[in-house]
Amino acid sequence: MKKLLLIFPVVLLLTSCAPEPEPIDYGSDICEFCKMNITDNKYGAEVVTHKSKIFKFDSIECLFRFKKNYINNDEIHSEWVSDFSQPGKLIDLKKAFFLKSDIHRSPMGMNVLAVESEEVLNEIKNKDGGNELTYNEVFELANEE
Repeated sequence: MKKLLLIFPVVLLLTSCAPEPEPIDYGSDICEFCKMNITDNKYGAEVVTHKSKIFKFDSIECLFRFKKNYINNDEIHSEWVSDFSQPGKLIDLKKAFFLKSDIHRSPMGMNVLAVESEEVLNEIKNKDGGNELTYNEVFELANEE
């Protein structure tokens, strides 16, 4: 029994150190790339490193520009983006579905939103129009100069 009590704190410590996103404090947090306040909870984004460092962004394009210019892919544990249909909820950026629609104005003007499911994407697209994009297409669009 004593051995079990000694092992438990070690297991708890190891499991509590896993890198994970944290909520964005809209109105207070500053975008790591453009240095503007992050205010729109439909477009926020984060990068979490293997060392649990968190970089926050006001839009997907700021995250992708930062990723291209300031961080090595090997350092990245995960990437997160706000679900447009559930403002403030962070979803896995690599599993997200993207829509470029000028009806929905993003903070930096690329006007790409992300949602967690293809069904929600189709609902928004059917209502407002727009073009579906892949993760790689959004990355390229964000880094066009």
